[in-house]
Amino acid sequence: MIFFLNREERGERRVFSFFLAVFILLALTACTGEEGTAVPPTSTPETTLVVPDGFTVEVAATGLSRPTQMIWGPDGRLWVAQLFEGEGDEVGQVVALDLASGAQEVLLEGLNKPTGIAVLAGALWIATEEELLRAELDNNQKPQTPELILGNMPNNGRSNGTLTVTPDNQLLYETSGRRSGNRASAGSGILWQLDPTQPDNPIVLATGLKNAYAHVFDGNGRLWITEIGDGGVTGADFEGQPPEELNLVVSGGDYGWPQCFGNQEPALNRNGTEEICAQTEPPITLFPPQNTPTSIAVAPWDDSVLLVALWIGGEVTAVQLEKGADGRFTGTNTPFITGIVNPHHLLPTSDGALLVSEFSTGTIYRILKVSE
Repeated sequence: MIFFLNREERGERRVFSFFLAVFILLALTACTGEEGTAVPPTSTPETTLVVPDGFTVEVAATGLSRPTQMIWGPDGRLWVAQLFEGEGDEVGQVVALDLASGAQEVLLEGLNKPTGIAVLAGALWIATEEELLRAELDNNQKPQTPELILGNMPNNGRSNGTLTVTPDNQLLYETSGRRSGNRASAGSGILWQLDPTQPDNPIVLATGLKNAYAHVFDGNGRLWITEIGDGGVTGADFEGQPPEELNLVVSGGDYGWPQCFGNQEPALNRNGTEEICAQTEPPITLFPPQNTPTSIAVAPWDDSVLLVALWIGGEVTAVQLEKGADGRFTGTNTPFITGIVNPHHLLPTSDGALLVSEFSTGTIYRILKVSE
């Protein structure tokens, strides 16, 4: 059952709200000036990032204010969702950024915690705290006033994460939601697929995913997704915060939350059992607890490597994928970018580089491989 408002129930309602992933959001503030100008953020960005030999790093843009998801807009500019001020101030924006000149243009404002944006079927789609919005693009590729598509989306009080367009032009989004005792609340922990021509009827793609904030397709059409741990768990020989996960999405798969965690381990304090967890999909790799993976990208220089932004961990990790004889993937983690405070989103460029947004300073870095 889907607990979303249909079009008839919407009426005059247009609450612009959104939220950031579990644990995230600092009290730093930056601002933009008049259209076409950029005001530096509160913190002065410094190129303190450490990358492996053979890579260069440079500051690509400054003057953003708590940026979340980045996409390439239909006008060729970088479109960025940003909180702009405090988490509950309902003044979030979508801005267009010219990387060559640094000029910014505010496309939409008055949004509450926007963390997901995507362009699909002639419109800009925006994920907010409990809503999915759609803003039609005019002939100049400018988004118009957003309309409510789905409301009352189960959420964790902060964020359902990013938006992803599938290779066949569907929209993916996740509803984090909450637990009801030892089970997921109705509509919670689900990855959804939405047909933009029938937006009132999204379908369930996978379940048992808590705070599946980031997702990406690789060149072979495989869908990879991160998951942020939820609350304390007790296992057979473990007690504490569960690790974060990287998963390969199988249509119809169950990923275990809230009764299973880590490598299909039963959460005994949530009535998890070995029998239940054996039926769930195993993770590809794990990240330390409370590291908060907020973005994932295929490395532009190696399609067998996935790059994962660990927001709280202050690191971008490279996951080397390997496929076993049984057809299952595993991953080996290696630090790729360190010396960054809160890496939030990763976006490849057409020339083989990688853009990395830093939430606290409103800075975008450009990483390029220059030698073998």
